[in-house]
Amino acid sequence: MSEEMMVGGYELRNCVASGSTTQIWEVSAQGSPMQLAMKLMLDEHRKNSAERAVLKHEFKIGKLMEHPSFLRFHEIEINRDHSFFVMDYFRSPSLKTHITANLPAVQSALPKLAESLTMGFHFMHELGWLHRDIKPDNVLVNKAGEARIIDFSLSCRVASGLGKLFGKTKQIQGTRTYIAPETILKKKPTPQTDMYSLGVTLFEVMTGVPVFAGDSPNALLKKHLGEDAVAPSVFNDNVTKEVDRVILRMLEKKPEKRFESMQEVNQALRSCRFFEKDPLELLEEKKAEAKRLAAESVDVRLDSRADADRTARGIKAPAKVKKKVKINPRLLKEEEERKAREAGQGGAAPQMPGAMPQMPPMGVPQMPMPQMPMQPMMPGVMPGMVPPGMPQPGMGMPGMPMPGQPMMPGQMPGQMPGQVPGQPMMPGQPAAYPPQQPVAPQQPVPQAPVAQQPAAAPPAPAPPAPTAAEPPKEAENVTTEDMIDLMSQLDIE
Repeated sequence: MSEEMMVGGYELRNCVASGSTTQIWEVSAQGSPMQLAMKLMLDEHRKNSAERAVLKHEFKIGKLMEHPSFLRFHEIEINRDHSFFVMDYFRSPSLKTHITANLPAVQSALPKLAESLTMGFHFMHELGWLHRDIKPDNVLVNKAGEARIIDFSLSCRVASGLGKLFGKTKQIQGTRTYIAPETILKKKPTPQTDMYSLGVTLFEVMTGVPVFAGDSPNALLKKHLGEDAVAPSVFNDNVTKEVDRVILRMLEKKPEKRFESMQEVNQALRSCRFFEKDPLELLEEKKAEAKRLAAESVDVRLDSRADADRTARGIKAPAKVKKKVKINPRLLKEEEERKAREAGQGGAAPQMPGAMPQMPPMGVPQMPMPQMPMQPMMPGVMPGMVPPGMPQPGMGMPGMPMPGQPMMPGQMPGQMPGQVPGQPMMPGQPAAYPPQQPVAPQQPVPQAPVAQQPAAAPPAPAPPAPTAAEPPKEAENVTTEDMIDLMSQLDIE
């Protein structure tokens, strides 16, 4: 096995935590299956005498704490090659990790946890030692609520006699979030100093947040000195009022107003309920309520899981809400104005964009176009046929004679037949054609002969209208030779 993985006869297996001067390793002794923990000093700090003194001090106090709330310390070794001590390995994360990752679980185990901590610190105080750095990071907790107190680097003796009344510390030591007011004032620590820090720790477990928070370290220290703590139930309404009173007494600014000992704190906590409902049961109820609201919400899309859950509880599937389309008021107003303009113009056909309106020629009066009257259906005339006497297609313009056709007596060029010279045609007035012979209406052929009715006279044939293809022939001069020739062809008796 590599020498780099062996320290003082222990095999280094896994680095559990790392600090500025030391590391915590999971180790095992050669030939032993028991798992241990080693606090190993880093090489760059091993030659520092002050750091070695702290390591010796922590092992000395840990060796005295023979209580279920503390780890057992086994041996220490400090030489030129390495500096470490070995203790029991408690395979559980810190209380701080539980608060961050699984707060309801550690809240549910809080009664057992609080009893273990109060009894452990009472044992330590009875031995004449103070911890002075109680916080969630220095407490290991397993799922059953069993706790182990660690890190005695700031621990000191309990002051007694005149030193308790007039003694002063040289410097402020501890963690600002959990530090007691008297420590900030550099007064000698007492068991009530640990009591204040434990009260802040229990407050954080109940609510998930510390008692005070500041924008800067000095602002946080000022709140510990001058701002009263609020009840845990303000942040968590599941916390009972009776446990509120115990925590607030532990957080009193003056040490003499707190409990006399950790044993008294233990008795006060054992006599009250911590929560109205078990935190784990409350968590399950909240999850079920959230699931029910999600199933009834119209924003949840239908899927197999949600539909099956609704069907099991007899809940009708939510209807999909149609989204409302927002209409621009400006566009709506322009559309109404456009419709109003079209209604005012009487439905006139709109012009193409950019087209100029057609203006009448200057000096020419605009006459309305005459509307041709509808021709009535005449008997015997099929639809689409021109009645006799009417101009045939291809006859040319009315009023103009066909080639070879003489003009009517008194008719001027360009004058319509029947038009009075010098008088314009009225709009819609039909042109006056030469009078034609009346055409008798054609009677329909009866299906059966009727004796009482006389036979109708056949209609007079209408004179054939001249066509443009065959103009009427003009009279030719007949000579005497032509007359003789014609007479010779006649058979005269």
